[in-house]
Amino acid sequence: MERTHKKNSKENNGRRPRNWCKFFIVLFFMSSNVAAFADRLEWDKVPLKLDLEVGTERFVHFSVPIDVGVPDNLVEYVRIQVVGNSVYLTAAQDFDRQRFLFRSKEDGTVMVVDIKADTIAVDSEHVYINDVSRSQSKQPKKQWTPAQLTQFAARVLYAPQRLRLSSNGLTKVPLPKQVVSLIRHERIHVRPYASWKTEKGLFVTVLMLINTTNQPIELHPLMLRGRWVAATFHHYRLLSNTTNANITALYLISDQPFAQAMDF
Repeated sequence: MERTHKKNSKENNGRRPRNWCKFFIVLFFMSSNVAAFADRLEWDKVPLKLDLEVGTERFVHFSVPIDVGVPDNLVEYVRIQVVGNSVYLTAAQDFDRQRFLFRSKEDGTVMVVDIKADTIAVDSEHVYINDVSRSQSKQPKKQWTPAQLTQFAARVLYAPQRLRLSSNGLTKVPLPKQVVSLIRHERIHVRPYASWKTEKGLFVTVLMLINTTNQPIELHPLMLRGRWVAATFHHYRLLSNTTNANITALYLISDQPFAQAMDF
C-alpha cells in the first residue's frame, strides 16, 4: 500500500504542471479575446459615433482621466460611472443619437462622441478611444493672451465644467484676504476670488464687486486704482442690494502680482 501511495503521488505531481499550463493558456486566450473584439476609435477632431444596447453596460477606455458632459435630457436615463481612465455607460431606455462631451482632466481636451441607445446588440462591450493629437506629440504649453485669460477666468466662474478652458500653462497664486482702495466708490465691497499666473509672467485676477447700497451703480475702468494691462467687468451695472444682481465679477490682467500692481 505504501508503494502504491508513493506511485500515485508521483503521478499527481507530474500532472500538476500540465494542469497549470492549461489554466494559463485558457486565461491567455480569454484576455486576448477581450482585446481582439474591442472596438477601437480615433479622435481627430471629428465627432465619433458610439452605440449602446439598452440595459447592457458598455466600457469606454481613454488614455487619460476623463470628465463626462451629459445632455440634460438624458441625465435620468443614462447611468454613468467614471473610474480613472474608464467610463461605464448603461442606457435605461432607447434614445436617438445625442452629443456627449468627454473632457481630459489633464489638459482640458474635449472629445465629442455622438451616442444612441436601442435594443440592438453591440459588437463588443469594450471601446478604446485614442486621441490622435496626443499620440503624435505632447501638447505644448499654451501661450496666453489677455483676452484668453479673461475668457478663462469668466468660464471658471460662470460656465459648467464641460465648457471650462484648460488651465494648461497656468499656476494658481495667492491673493490678499482683503482688498481696499481698488475702486473709487466707498459703497462697493470688493471680495478676492482667485488669481493665476502664466509662464510668461502675465497675471489674471478675479474679484467680486458687491453693491451695498439701495441704488444702482454704473461701473467704468476709470474707477479702478492700480496699473493694469486690461480690466473687464462681467456686468457694467450693479443693481441695488435688494436684488440678486448687486454682484458681478471684475477680471484684471497685470504684468506683476495683484498686490504689486495695486501699489504702483
